[in-house]
Amino acid sequence: MRACLFSVGLFLVGMFAAALAQAEGASSHQWQRPDGAAGATLSVSGPRGTRQFTFAANQSVVVNPSMLGGDGLYHWHLTFAPAISEALQALAAQRREAGDTSVVPGWPAPIPASSGLLSVQAGQFAPIELSQNDDAPTGSEGDSGEVPNDQVIADDLIVQGSTCSGFDCVNNESFGADTLRLKENNLRINFDDTSSTGTFPANDWRIVANDQANGGANYLAFEDSTAGRMPFLVEAGAPTDALRVDSTGNIGFGTATPILDLHAVDGDTPGLRLDQDGSVGYSPQIWDVAGNETNFFIRDVTGASRLPFRIRPGAPTSAIDIAGSGDVGFGIASPTSAVHIRRAATFSGSLLLADVPDDGDPLTEDRRLALDNDGNLFVGGTITQLSSRHSKENLVAVAGSTLLSQLRQLNLWTWNYRSSSMADRHMGPVAEDFYRMFGLGKDERSVAPADMAGVALAASQALSAEIEQRDRHIAELEARIARLESALERIDGAKD
Repeated sequence: MRACLFSVGLFLVGMFAAALAQAEGASSHQWQRPDGAAGATLSVSGPRGTRQFTFAANQSVVVNPSMLGGDGLYHWHLTFAPAISEALQALAAQRREAGDTSVVPGWPAPIPASSGLLSVQAGQFAPIELSQNDDAPTGSEGDSGEVPNDQVIADDLIVQGSTCSGFDCVNNESFGADTLRLKENNLRINFDDTSSTGTFPANDWRIVANDQANGGANYLAFEDSTAGRMPFLVEAGAPTDALRVDSTGNIGFGTATPILDLHAVDGDTPGLRLDQDGSVGYSPQIWDVAGNETNFFIRDVTGASRLPFRIRPGAPTSAIDIAGSGDVGFGIASPTSAVHIRRAATFSGSLLLADVPDDGDPLTEDRRLALDNDGNLFVGGTITQLSSRHSKENLVAVAGSTLLSQLRQLNLWTWNYRSSSMADRHMGPVAEDFYRMFGLGKDERSVAPADMAGVALAASQALSAEIEQRDRHIAELEARIARLESALERIDGAKD
């Protein structure tokens, strides 16, 4: 049985070595681009960390030893993005903008990723040396030169002790607490499902311990043998509780006591990376979500690592609160309008403040819009109100003479708001008198600037009309006086 396994192992080693033979003594290594592939992303990890290379659709996927950083054994992982037509890309962009992440009809299937090893020696790619069992029995061993027969047990096998399997097991093996031990330089457990009828599942699996290559990685992995993939791998040296699932189903990363469904613990900025790698045709994009003692943030890694969203420690409850209606509250948990801002009565400063770059001029105002805690609104520009004829209805001409009479009866005051000091004085009517006198606005608690301006314009027109009428009357009186004076002069001349 062992000889058979060893022969199969040598065959697989030979196949693996042949697959890598193209790298022997080469100054570059190139991968073939599969049909229907566009851009490619190659990640290479080795003695000097991980490096990533991208290749456009019209570029050869090729690396040289200097790109990897020097001699050593390197693990590579290669993904190709499928070629996508511009029409499909445009359709996908529209759907994603609308929040639809379902598969676009006609979108090509992803191209399976591939991975493997590269060895660099003396600045050149070299064949990879694979481990072999030096003490394995062969057909020439033994006095008779015969290979021992496999032992076949056609019944249950019960071992009331520990079991060691492998070329390096010895007589009187010291098992300690081990019940089952695998002991040699190539350790694999294969689950070969031989189902072949109907729709019975038949995928093969393997538990793999460590690379076979000289200088390779130390790890324990679950391999999908049928697909040739390793969906789960733990490298040697991983810290205690790198991954833990507790009895409630909570998952901890770096902690033995996860408190929530996912609980990540790290000494410096625990975070999550969302890496869209372009393997299915969408543009690559990387986002980081992380937090530390200075802020919780979202980082646009692809976009020059900008931080478009940050929350500082100590931010109050409902600093930003989005209601089910879509209304957004700032400092309020139940916003009642599209944007609802509330601050405590003790708040001082501006709610809205837009800065401009300092140009060194001390007279330059750096505010563009500011609303302070007293309700005073500062605008560093022009306030423009909608006033188009097309936006209005129920137009009624104003009787200026009547309005002027009402305006004469409107009390005007100088005053200050209760929320401000007496030094902050203003002039004008109170809203109650203005509403009662003219009936303008929504209620008697406020006055619209447009209404104040409208009353002033109407009053100006009425005054202008009165002045014109008086000017005409005065002109008539002056003409009459001139005629009388002329007549008097004629009378006086006749007497003389």
